[in-house]
Amino acid sequence: MYTERYYRKWTSSGSSLRTFRVVLGESDLQIYADKCLRNEALTILAQVRQTLHSHIALNPVFQRSLTPVSSDSSSSLITEMEEAGRRWNTGPMASVAGAIAQAVGTGLLAHSRTVIVENGGDVWACSERPLEFLVYPGEASPFSQGIGFSLDATRGISVCTSSGRIGPSFSLGSADTVTAIHRNGAQADAAATALANQIRGESDVTRIVEEVACRRKLKAVIATCGESIGIWGDIHLIEREQRNV
Repeated sequence: MYTERYYRKWTSSGSSLRTFRVVLGESDLQIYADKCLRNEALTILAQVRQTLHSHIALNPVFQRSLTPVSSDSSSSLITEMEEAGRRWNTGPMASVAGAIAQAVGTGLLAHSRTVIVENGGDVWACSERPLEFLVYPGEASPFSQGIGFSLDATRGISVCTSSGRIGPSFSLGSADTVTAIHRNGAQADAAATALANQIRGESDVTRIVEEVACRRKLKAVIATCGESIGIWGDIHLIEREQRNV
């Protein structure tokens, strides 16, 4: 079932980047690059999806498992998703959106110095200048105007978000949003899912963020639930202008 990506109306890439959309099967990507690379992106996306579908055909548990699985796949995509699942105690498909965004993004770096790939709200980006991001916890949240922050993306960065209340993503928790930031897309996506699963109420936010800070398995994390918010990591918070919906 298609879900409107309404948040794309709030994005801006600046005048120097081209914006284009690539859709194939369940994948709906919005991409920013130095020039239009739609054909190149479609080719890479098709290869990535073929790798994923071929592996699932031979290993159906890979698609349906909610717990870590392992295989002897030689594909870097599959091994990264399985490793993310083991590290965060999720099924491998919990990391699929972030993994696909990174695979397409890194492939496009051969043609563009700046690449930003957004896949269902999960982002992989590489840019010579800092990039600004906005976490949107929903209209009912006291943080409904969004939490803005900037990141160094010179070596590539992944920003992935999971929610128990917004969007179609499967979550066992009740978090408004959990945004995980990591250099690896599969790791960021699996982390966001795992942490959001553990937030059942406002009192869980501080505990979860403190655990992330102690273990330092992420570059940064932002979590919100009701009136509770927790932020940790190497990010720079920024003030945003009033957003009109």
